[in-house]
Amino acid sequence: MAGKKFVDSAVFPLVARIGREYTSYGGGMDVPIANCKRCGRIFNKVRRDLCPACVEEEETAFLCVRDYLRQNKNATIGDVVENTGVPSEKIVQMIQDGRLLLRDNPNLVYPCERCGEMTQTGRLCAKCTQEMAKELGESTKNMRRNAEEKKDAEKKGFYSR
Repeated sequence: MAGKKFVDSAVFPLVARIGREYTSYGGGMDVPIANCKRCGRIFNKVRRDLCPACVEEEETAFLCVRDYLRQNKNATIGDVVENTGVPSEKIVQMIQDGRLLLRDNPNLVYPCERCGEMTQTGRLCAKCTQEMAKELGESTKNMRRNAEEKKDAEKKGFYSR
C-alpha cells in the first residue's frame, strides 16, 4: 500500500479505519474519507480516488487537449504536449480511459505496453491483443483438460460394498 497515507487517530479521533478507507462515525450518516491518489490530501470520497482540486485540474487538462485536437486533427502526441503543456503520460491515460476518441486524429499514436509497437486504442496493439486472446484460449483449454483428467483419475479404482 505504498503511496497511501493513513489518518492519525490522535489528530482525527472520530475517524475509524475500515478496509482501505476511513469513515467518520457518530453523527448519523457515514461519510467515506480517503486520501487523494495524486496529492495525498484527505477528502470526502464520493466517486473517484481524487480530491476535488485534482479532479478540477484533470478536467482542465482534458478540455485543453480536447480543444487542441479538435483544431489540429493531424497533431502528434509531441505536438499536443508542446502546445498544451499537458504531459504525454496524462494524454495517453485519457486515451486509454476512453475520454479521448482518436478516430479523427490519425497521427495520435502511443506505444503498446507489451511490445512497444504504436497503437491508437487501448493499452495493447492489435497483434498483442490477438496473441493474448490466443494464449488465454489455450490456457483455458489446458485447465479444462487437466480438470477432466483429474476427474477421470478419481473415477478409476475399485468400488465395493
